[in-house]
Amino acid sequence: MRGGPLYVLAASALWPLHTGQAQKAFPFEVSADYDLFNQGSAVKYFEDLFYEPSGSQLKPSLNETQMEEVELLRHQAYANPVLALAGAQVLYMFAWFRSSGEILRANVASAAELFERSIFASPCQPENEFEVWHENACDIRWTHAILLYHWLSQTEPGWSPTAQLYARKSEDLFQGIKRVKRYSVAAEVWKSPAHINFNSIIFAGKPSRPVWNTQEVPLGRWLEEMHPIFKAELDAILEEPGDVFGQLMQLDPSREHLATPGGWDTLRIVRYHHWYDIFCQLAPETCELIKTRPEINECKFMNVNYVRLNPGTHLKPHYGNGPRLSAHLSVKAPEPMKAALTVADQRRLWVEGEAIVFDDTYPHMVSHWGEQPRYVILVWFCHPCDGGNPHNQTCPSE
Repeated sequence: MRGGPLYVLAASALWPLHTGQAQKAFPFEVSADYDLFNQGSAVKYFEDLFYEPSGSQLKPSLNETQMEEVELLRHQAYANPVLALAGAQVLYMFAWFRSSGEILRANVASAAELFERSIFASPCQPENEFEVWHENACDIRWTHAILLYHWLSQTEPGWSPTAQLYARKSEDLFQGIKRVKRYSVAAEVWKSPAHINFNSIIFAGKPSRPVWNTQEVPLGRWLEEMHPIFKAELDAILEEPGDVFGQLMQLDPSREHLATPGGWDTLRIVRYHHWYDIFCQLAPETCELIKTRPEINECKFMNVNYVRLNPGTHLKPHYGNGPRLSAHLSVKAPEPMKAALTVADQRRLWVEGEAIVFDDTYPHMVSHWGEQPRYVILVWFCHPCDGGNPHNQTCPSE
């Protein structure tokens, strides 16, 4: 942590305290001059509350008392620039939804404003050296301010003055981030705030697209060909008495703050080369087939999960991390036209037996308007233009 006294959050001001007193007065420490420390400290505190079941509230979420603590942090973040990034992250990660699933638009708007304020409370001007930009997590501040202002402008009822304000803020920040020298090549393919993506920075000058043609990606075609096998083994698990799918998730829990509370259930198959052996005993063909694919198994950033999208669920807009691509194979989608993935400005429906191959380093989100759960195999695999892994794919020329 950088120098300077530690403070605790109070209702009216920041009061300096000795380090030993901070924990007694407020559950997490903050620095007087280092906002990245404050971000980490606040996120850790609220993350523990978010995932800890309390009383009848078993789904990951904050209860009303904890939301009051978020409101206190929000209030302090507006008054103290060194807390802006902490407030923005907590509001975005843990206070987007109520436990009921209601979207708290005021919190989303505050998160956008605080991400923007954090830019000016740090050395994150586009003209600064990239080392300074990187050390201060400037990409997170800029891209999330743009992401949230753009989402607010797109979801505000009608083309209201508020929607226009959000759109202007998103566009102004978008033009600002394009001035970062390191992003100059990537920025040429960024058509709008919705087209910012990290793979275009990592693979500068290579093809960049939100959604790839499934039939032109070998893994996409293969997933669709293997669908009957995957579905048969999944059906066998779902037909077992005692909710075996749920038991497997409980034995290997996964944390998720992106979705409506309880709406996005994740069951690991393999994550960063660690296989879920119990699952593979129940679905041996599924695991053996996945092990044959070099673009998964020869990739450092590999991940294969089953995800269950429950009715009424929304995943907030978010970015994935490069270098990789993602694929969704809809294994069970009983209601056509009732669930969709949006990547940048493109929407694709989840259709049973069909795979969607997409670049999840673009902003993306998911919604389910039906009444029955969807089961999808989600895959992270090597980007075809990644020359650092023997994935047996070819980087397209355009």
